[in-house]
Amino acid sequence: MIRLRLIGELNPELVIDPGHGGKDPGASGNGIVEKLMTLNISLYQYERFKQLGVKVALTRDSDVTLDSSVRSSLVKNSGAKYCISNHINSAASAVAAGVETIHSIYNDGKLAAALMQAIADAGQPKRSTPVYSKMNASNGDYYFMHRQTGNVSTVIVEYGFCSNPVDAARLLANWKRYAESVMKAYCLFKGHKYSPPVDTSIPPVIPPISQPTPPVQWVEGFSDIAGHWAESSIVKAKQAGIMSGLSEGIFGPEQPMTRAQAAVLLDRLGLLNRNKGGNPEHE
Repeated sequence: MIRLRLIGELNPELVIDPGHGGKDPGASGNGIVEKLMTLNISLYQYERFKQLGVKVALTRDSDVTLDSSVRSSLVKNSGAKYCISNHINSAASAVAAGVETIHSIYNDGKLAAALMQAIADAGQPKRSTPVYSKMNASNGDYYFMHRQTGNVSTVIVEYGFCSNPVDAARLLANWKRYAESVMKAYCLFKGHKYSPPVDTSIPPVIPPISQPTPPVQWVEGFSDIAGHWAESSIVKAKQAGIMSGLSEGIFGPEQPMTRAQAAVLLDRLGLLNRNKGGNPEHE
């Protein structure tokens, strides 16, 4: 039977939505399963908001499946003014990292900006465009949590990328700090009295991973080439000083090469040092 009620206050000011859940795991990688980490973050925020006297409710408090229509209906019919929808990001590239927040095209984005900045101040890097809205082909909101939640001002918070081993390590180590920073920013935004938690050592309600994940295998200073079909060639190129990584610990084996990078590579190979007046066929 599908549950059609929120957990918590009957007339909340704020709804916290742990993204995904149940049969929908969301993103996963580097020791993180999105549906579980978002639940940890949300349960922590829920308990802390109650401590501070904020009328708050949850869309889910366990690992259950909520399809988009049920989830958005819970928020839309809550009577709340705000919703924070917690998520963990992922990308095809292992380079993508950092926090971003997404607001409705009909919203000024001030709360989204405040939440993003709070997480950044807590130590998480910002994305290149850390606060934005997105429009669909019909000139409406792209995300259903904006499009289908009525008058509730919903902010989607993407805390970081589980597809990036460095970002994932930050999330696993600091998720509670980031969760607290969002709470503090919301309280300041709304004018609620804020006080820091008395006990910061409370363990997560559930573990942030569903099963043991093997440690990242580092090869020649890179965390993303172990087992790759070009691993040995990448190692040789690095050792010869011909190629380097995209960022600390990241080689990016599937990333395309720009014209500028191609020019540098040719120069490092010594192919640009030939005598301009000579005949290449006889050199």
